[in-house]
Amino acid sequence: MKIKIPFKTPSINHLHGHNNFGAFYLKPEAKKLREEIKEIIINTAFPLFAQEETPLKVTTEIHENWYTKKGLVKRVDVSNREKFLTDSVFDAIGIDDKFIFEHIMKKIQSDEEFAIITIEEIK
Repeated sequence: MKIKIPFKTPSINHLHGHNNFGAFYLKPEAKKLREEIKEIIINTAFPLFAQEETPLKVTTEIHENWYTKKGLVKRVDVSNREKFLTDSVFDAIGIDDKFIFEHIMKKIQSDEEFAIITIEEIK
């Protein structure tokens, strides 16, 4: 299964807040993004996995400009962005992300901002 998310997702640090008791919650903009991702997935045909207990390999590619105007690599915690994407996608397809046994993260230099998440069974 390959899913393209046609927009940049912010860091999980920007999508969570915490209340007066220190508990974390998803901000309204995060809930809206999660719903947008769910809509994309609903409109994407994908194969069902053989079993619910199938180990999975996930490859996440985040495409965007990773360099400053001076040509230096931007200071971006890409794993925080990947976590929100993975959680949103797995929630939308109804599979627990505990079945991820292999995860590959790629930063792809691009003028466009989008992400591609590929989910495969490990055989």
